[in-house]
Amino acid sequence: MKTTIIQFTPTTNYIDNLNKLISYIKNTTSKLVIAPEVCITDFDYKNWNKVNEFAEVIKNSILPLSKNKIIVFTLIENNKNRAYVFYNQKVVYMREKVKLFGYEKKYFKKGLQEVEIFEIDGIKFAILICFEIRFIDYWQKIKGVDIVLIPAMWGIERKNHLLTLSNALALSLQSYVLVSDGLAKASGMINPWGEEIRNKTDCMEVDIDFNFMKKIRKRLPIE
Repeated sequence: MKTTIIQFTPTTNYIDNLNKLISYIKNTTSKLVIAPEVCITDFDYKNWNKVNEFAEVIKNSILPLSKNKIIVFTLIENNKNRAYVFYNQKVVYMREKVKLFGYEKKYFKKGLQEVEIFEIDGIKFAILICFEIRFIDYWQKIKGVDIVLIPAMWGIERKNHLLTLSNALALSLQSYVLVSDGLAKASGMINPWGEEIRNKTDCMEVDIDFNFMKKIRKRLPIE
């Protein structure tokens, strides 16, 4: 499955950020597109009301682009960090960030829906939002998943942590892990054998091979 992984650091101009994401989506033929955590508004705590209000603009702009494309990213809405999955111009899945980090605890409401597996066209997905990858109990809950999606805005000084955790997650689950990281730029794809392809540009296309995943699981069963 052809996949596009996007990484860019948002500016203070929401419209510019939105137009950049729209451009990347329009210019790819990938079936799956993942963008970073809060990549349109960033964590703009000084303009918190504006951030929340802009959520509708984002959804109304991106949703029409999801014809034959699965688009994944997060935005701030109702004081929650919400991961949306758009497909065929519908919201097919949404969950809110549960594990909050640092200043997020002051501004965000904690999500209530824990991590889980959901399916689109027979493919099993799960979403871990940034900091949530650190919690090993979440890894156990998504055992058997095909693709783990990780939209992130990861701290630069902890970049190696995300690289190590995402590699370990792919090996542990024998699944594909896709990281879209707008700050530390640790984006990339890790396959079920632990081989990684990391973004060298802000927009990278990769291929997910489900037959390869099946071979790995058959060759080295962990159940």
